[in-house]
Amino acid sequence: MALSRKILFLTNSELGQCNVAFAVAEEFLRRGEFAVHLGSYSPLAALVEDLNNRVNCGRSAEFHEIPGPSMTDLAVRSNVGLLFHRPGVKGATQGFAKVATAMKNWRPSEYQKAYESCIAMIEKLRPDVVVVDPILHVGLAACRTVKTVRVVILWPVPLKDVVIAIQPKAGIFWKYPVTGSGYPFPLPWKLILKNIYLVIRVVMTLATGKSEPDELQDGKKPEGRSPFPLVNAYSKGVLCLSPAFKELDFPLHVPDNVISCGPILRQCQHLSTSDPELEAWLTKPTILINLGSHVRLSESIAIQMAKGLRTVITKRPDLKILWKLKYDWETSDEFQKVLGSSIAAGSVKVVSWIQADIRSVLETGRIATYVHHGGANSYFEACKVGAPQLVLPQWLDTYDCATRVEWLGIGLNGSKTAAPGVEAGEFSKALLHVLSDEGIRARSAAVKNLCKGEGRIEAHDRIVEFCLNE
Repeated sequence: MALSRKILFLTNSELGQCNVAFAVAEEFLRRGEFAVHLGSYSPLAALVEDLNNRVNCGRSAEFHEIPGPSMTDLAVRSNVGLLFHRPGVKGATQGFAKVATAMKNWRPSEYQKAYESCIAMIEKLRPDVVVVDPILHVGLAACRTVKTVRVVILWPVPLKDVVIAIQPKAGIFWKYPVTGSGYPFPLPWKLILKNIYLVIRVVMTLATGKSEPDELQDGKKPEGRSPFPLVNAYSKGVLCLSPAFKELDFPLHVPDNVISCGPILRQCQHLSTSDPELEAWLTKPTILINLGSHVRLSESIAIQMAKGLRTVITKRPDLKILWKLKYDWETSDEFQKVLGSSIAAGSVKVVSWIQADIRSVLETGRIATYVHHGGANSYFEACKVGAPQLVLPQWLDTYDCATRVEWLGIGLNGSKTAAPGVEAGEFSKALLHVLSDEGIRARSAAVKNLCKGEGRIEAHDRIVEFCLNE
């Protein structure tokens, strides 16, 4: 029997953006109260099919394609590659310039078609509520156009990224480090002028960009709409759901329409079910290294990390290391010289992909430290299980994450001087510090206690309540 109530998720197709939407969509699918629809770019179609197979509840989420290039497609088209950049004024400026360059390659006619498809999707489905990704500009624009639809913004990021623009006394300028700067918190006096300059520079970069023009068709310019200016997605009249608690971020003014749900993570199988071989290998406290789904390391960074890990193994032979590494290490003589014997002995396991959910690996309780790049999902996964964190930041918000874990005392930045690269000595020193620091372990355990509930369930309940009360 067809369900009378409908929910539409509009999200980008990149894993870092769509994970929270998938977590909440899965919860709705399992409950069976709403027909679940997901709108996104073509790469997400296969993930929706996987979602349906994974839940396997007799109901299916329906995928609706948004035409045109995804964010990844735009980055490839514009040749900006990954957003790697150094911290500081010059580095952060370059990082945001790369974002703007990618967006400039969004042709006005492509943006227009994507925007109109989102409007058509909403008008055809007539959902009870639209849950939109704040970085999906066409989705936000469509929701603001179709004024009769109920809208919830589902943020995949910490609270600072939600409310930074509305902080009292213009705190965005002098109190909080600009994303990508790598500046510490609290912001020292000597960096305030640089921070102010960066805020102005970033706003100008994202507000004044111009799209590459469309090619003429029959001598005429096709109808189009520019993605610029790139405006802040926050709106005081819209319900905003965040995976962060106030205690997981810098001190911030958070208005009542921003609800902290706690880490919004997908339900996963126990590791003994999803990967019994890996579960059997995790016989000792283990360092887990996972630098995200986008990162393929250069040989120089891979070697520096390997040298740092060799130092750690020498000083801490009681540990194992599980490293998800996108790099052809098996054919590298230098890499083999550094870690080959440890890999052969079974104390180090290097894989190109971890088939099980990372959360299931973390939940074994055997992860002594989680080394990650600073992506929001990795941060919240570590908070959920209370794993101490070592962050190797590489772009924009990942620098914020490194500052955040140090401010909260639940980890360290492992590449302060080398980022976005890694230097073996700095990396090993920081990792050994995190492994041995009782204070970091205690504070991480306190964070785990804070995150007892399931954020996806809280998000589900808040959305249902919002629908019923409107």
